[in-house]
Amino acid sequence: MKITHEEFQKARRISRAIQEHLEQINDDGLRSIDLYPILVRKKLIEKDKYNGLYFRRFLKKLKNNDLLKLIPQCKFDDVNPDYTKWHFYRVKVENKSNENKNVESKKLVIPKISESEIDELIKNAKPHIEKLPKINLNKLTLPQLETRKMYERAYEFWTKREIEIMRRAYKKFERIDKVAELLKRQPNVVEKKLNE
Repeated sequence: MKITHEEFQKARRISRAIQEHLEQINDDGLRSIDLYPILVRKKLIEKDKYNGLYFRRFLKKLKNNDLLKLIPQCKFDDVNPDYTKWHFYRVKVENKSNENKNVESKKLVIPKISESEIDELIKNAKPHIEKLPKINLNKLTLPQLETRKMYERAYEFWTKREIEIMRRAYKKFERIDKVAELLKRQPNVVEKKLNE
């Protein structure tokens, strides 16, 4: 399965967050389960009840596509074919001469609009999301209600208006995580809906 442009961007953002965290705590040798809550808090990965299953699947997908280098802090141990252990270590920051060589490749991953501009657009669009119809919460199961604690509009019916907002937001943001933040839905659900 190929890596999408959005997944490529996501890997770069995760890498920066991991490096910042490792430098901040001045530690090495963290496991994926240690980093999982930090990445969820930063809304870089989706929260799940298996303490990072989606994160580990994402790492495996990068590894299978020979793109784990996008997260250079990540090392793996797959001695057991049924189970891969993920470990994370600080990497040396590239010096300026190396940065100049990579200017062209870095231009490929810079979004058209800045993070602060995206956040401002999300803030302005929130009232439109609040006006969308809501389901009766009594019809949801306990696990669904738990998911809604993290994603307020999880399991809501998709309206034509919401799909239109989603498409326009993705065209503008070019980031599924930010579209999901706007819609208050799980990123993987938004990605599936965009692909329909």
